[in-house]
Amino acid sequence: MRLCLSLFLFCTAIGFVSAYSQCELPPVPQQGIPDTTFNAFFTQNGPGWTGADGTFSLPLPDGRELWMWSDTFVGTVDPVSRLRSFYLFQAHNSLTIQDWSTNSLLTVGYPPKTTSYFTPANTSAWFWIGDGIVVHTSPGTYKIKVILLEWTGSFRFLGNSVATLAWPSLAIESIQPVPLSPIQWGARILKDGEYYYIYGIKDPGTFNKLPYVARIKPTDSSSNSFVWSFWNGNKNSWVASLADATPLQGVPAITNEYSVSKLTTSKGTFYLMVGMDPTNYRDITTYYSCNPQGPWTNRTVAYATPETGFPGCHVGRLWSYNARAHAEFINAEGILISYNVNALDSHDLICADDYKPRFIRVWIAGLISGK
Repeated sequence: MRLCLSLFLFCTAIGFVSAYSQCELPPVPQQGIPDTTFNAFFTQNGPGWTGADGTFSLPLPDGRELWMWSDTFVGTVDPVSRLRSFYLFQAHNSLTIQDWSTNSLLTVGYPPKTTSYFTPANTSAWFWIGDGIVVHTSPGTYKIKVILLEWTGSFRFLGNSVATLAWPSLAIESIQPVPLSPIQWGARILKDGEYYYIYGIKDPGTFNKLPYVARIKPTDSSSNSFVWSFWNGNKNSWVASLADATPLQGVPAITNEYSVSKLTTSKGTFYLMVGMDPTNYRDITTYYSCNPQGPWTNRTVAYATPETGFPGCHVGRLWSYNARAHAEFINAEGILISYNVNALDSHDLICADDYKPRFIRVWIAGLISGK
């Protein structure tokens, strides 16, 4: 399927691969523990970003970190009571830049902007955030690409787009549609060898949410046409048509947002999937594979989120979702994993602590930092 997209700046033909690579998988992860440093950092009182869901991260060329968010509160929080002035969020998406050297979080575009950073042409719809990448276009020149998911007010998925941002200003240069529905692409973009692997979810509106993967191969061509191929686990090969794609094998179901990371241990490389079971929005679940397309094994519940079912600050109860790994932050305590916390009754979101990301560390024996 040849499509004119703006996700990357290159063109190639994708071949068919039928063989799986082999590796030595590490022991399953140990139980996660809260990361107090990240949890404290993202307890923000403003002015600017004070809470969101989504929680995609991207290392920037200057060493700082871009965090990309979906529904976002922008403004201030009382530092003593941790109460917001109102319970409704201001933006459907936002960007922030983390700078450890100054212990600061910059809300991109704020002030004066308090609304969504990305807006679709259809003003009755909105964009939620997907994953992003840094593209090195020429020596010293970069672009940021971010996958967006367009939704209607009735929560109907309309399709994906790709935003191109200038660097270092992060000004929006373009937003281009990607006609590859019904899969919701952008749960993860993984650069591995000569390919970009783009992960998505097929969501029928039930618990049977199934993960898919596509890939493209960049070259030095200046064309903006791309050949996507899609994984078919039954044929053990990459196929040209999305209609021939199959869900990733070994994953019975997973939440809409999940992650896949290529990691290294003392025994070699492997792939880690992190998500949650759609039938249980409490347990953070991991899978292993020797290949970015699977098959996936070693299903493990690595953490039970304590917030799920806990009372909100006023009238309802809390729930957790959107677990994913951030492999650029591996340290001696393990890999960093985030998840989001929300309230079943939106009135509880006036309490900032009822709506902000949480972070844990999960230790895997022999894990080596990629930095």
